[in-house]
Parts: sequence; structure tokens; C-alpha cells
Amino acid sequence: MRKVLFTLLAATMMVSASAQQKVLVAYFSFTNNTKAYAEKITAITGGDLYEIVPQTAYGGENSNYYDETTRAYKEQYNTGGEQRPAIHATLTNAAQYDVVFLGSPIWYSKSPRVILAFLDTYGFAGKTIVPFVTSASTGISKVNEELPATYPNIYWIEGRRLNGVSDADLQTWVQGVLESATGIEDVQTTQSDAPAYTMSGQQAPEGYKGVVIQNGKKQIK
Repeated sequence: MRKVLFTLLAATMMVSASAQQKVLVAYFSFTNNTKAYAEKITAITGGDLYEIVPQTAYGGENSNYYDETTRAYKEQYNTGGEQRPAIHATLTNAAQYDVVFLGSPIWYSKSPRVILAFLDTYGFAGKTIVPFVTSASTGISKVNEELPATYPNIYWIEGRRLNGVSDADLQTWVQGVLESATGIEDVQTTQSDAPAYTMSGQQAPEGYKGVVIQNGKKQIK
């Protein structure tokens, strides 16, 4: 009986927590494919929609992925391009958000560098971020690797490539993400020596005990 009551209580807590979360859907879109999915996620979550806009727009020549002289190629391969191209920093009160759905196309297997500029600008330490991407053929694996490695004080939920995903499947995925964003099912025990951060995004002091973010995941120390 106690086990049943505990299970029901945990489920209630998870639903309640997901319902109270403040959601931001931030996206950078080059051909409007990512924008379309960002708008759908916003409709599902009831969150705020925000477009990440570079100060200097990317021209159509960046669609030619075989041209090593393009701005996108130079940025992605770090061959003279900016690693954090300037963006219009117009998002207000970023700290109010608990969960951020972060969308972009995939450029040369990775997130466009404007995504990193956005993360550098607003931090989101201790927050939950869920990448979503669009690409005709490239998978999201390198995005799921690079972003947590670059920003280990953020709690990352594994992202998804959304090309061809039905509206029903998208809704199921988004709702599942919001439930798992509480971290109730994702907390693990660890003995890792990697830097650990408290849930407020501050580096955990030596000897700290409790739930921390380590390597982009929630862990128990």
C-alpha cells in the first residue's frame, strides 16, 4: 500500500511540476524549416517564442555546403570565421525560464555558432535545455555531444531531429520532455571527478552533498 501511495505521489508531483514550468522556445532558422517546428512547440507548451537573430544575416550562398569560402563554413570549421557571431540580444528576463527548447538547423553536423552566442549571452546555468534541429539528412548526435560538453552547468535533455515528425508524435515527445524536465527519473549516482554545479548553476564546493549538474546531467553526490 505504501508503495502504491508513493508512486501516485511521485506521479502527481511530476505532473504538477511540469505544469508550473516556464517555457521558452528559442530558435535560429535559416530557411524557415526550424521556425515552423518552433511555432508548433510553442503552441503545445504555451511557452514564449523567441527568434535568435544574428546582427549580420546569413546570405543564400551559405546554402552551398561545399563552398569553403562561405561564412557558415568558416564559422563551423573555425577557419577564420567568428566562433560567437554577434546576435541581437533582445530577450528580457531570461532567468524566469525553467525549460528552454532550443532550435536550429544543423550546419556541418553541429549547431550554428549563433546558438553558442545565444547560450553565452544568457547563460541559463541550472536550467533545462532541450535541443531540436532540422536537417534533410544529418543526425543530431554531434549536437547532443557538443552542447553539454561546452555548457556543463546546464541540465541537457537529449534533443531530436524533427524532419518528418507528425504533429501527434511531436506533441507526445514535447509532453514527455516536460515531464522528464523535473529530473525525478533522470537523477543518477556518480563518483565522477568532472566539475559539478548546484541547481542554481554555481560550482559545487568540495564535499557538497545533494543533486548537482555534472556533464550536463543531474547526478547525486
